[in-house]
Amino acid sequence: MSKIINLTSIPSAATLYAGIATTFIKKGKGDLPDIHVHLDKAVIQASEMSKYNKVCGFDNQRTVSSTYLHTFVFPLQMKLLSQPEVPFPLAGLVHFANSIKQYRPLYVGEEFSATCKLGNLIAHEKGQAFEIISIVDVNGTRIWEDTSIYLYKGKEGIGSVLEWHQPELSANSIKSTWSLPTNLGFEYAKASGDFNPIHLHSLSAKLFGFPGHIIHGMWNLGKIVSEFESRVPENYELTVLFKLPIFLPANVIFRHEKTNLGFDFDIVDKTQEKPHLKGYMNKL
Repeated sequence: MSKIINLTSIPSAATLYAGIATTFIKKGKGDLPDIHVHLDKAVIQASEMSKYNKVCGFDNQRTVSSTYLHTFVFPLQMKLLSQPEVPFPLAGLVHFANSIKQYRPLYVGEEFSATCKLGNLIAHEKGQAFEIISIVDVNGTRIWEDTSIYLYKGKEGIGSVLEWHQPELSANSIKSTWSLPTNLGFEYAKASGDFNPIHLHSLSAKLFGFPGHIIHGMWNLGKIVSEFESRVPENYELTVLFKLPIFLPANVIFRHEKTNLGFDFDIVDKTQEKPHLKGYMNKL
């Protein structure tokens, strides 16, 4: 039987962190329950996006970027994962892949509803992965959907195998160097509301076993979409696999090339040998 959690507003940070704390004792084993977290009559204003647009490089103030919508629904994902029926502890989950389908843009000030639910179990050699499906509707019509895939490390997982396309860019791809400052993780946290300690400072990251702090994968994706902003169609699929972490500060190389359907892209280190992410943007 489905469990539906109806919200009238985005959960507060205090509520979310309290819910996260209750997941520490979970074992990471079990079936995925049928739970829906639903938010109705939501609206995004330009002022709410200003910090995000600045840190990621967006100029458009008329529509909501597809990656900002991921940021908007992220608290709903955390509300979902904090439910006692969900078997995975939130601490230590790795967001390693994401796919967004935008069927048409959401306009600033436009009323919409958002829903998050669990999808499929995904087999992974390093543990158990699973999907969270997020959907945005306007007047009952789906305009955006997001599949976020999280990994709980441990024994090899069960379920379907993720076979998303991982493009290999040619030597003729367009290249640009990005210089990422040490405070970029904190600036993105202020813009997105995601204050995961591994992204904020080297000291807080070391508490969780990292040699330093890393930039959020979704900042990378937001920055990439902003690079394509003037060329993005109204309806597209955006898919990415997060590979090696980027420790701050850093100089990385963003590469992309045009395809018959859109663009392939990646981010690599300065030697162009170590991939930090791989993905593509295709017109639907």
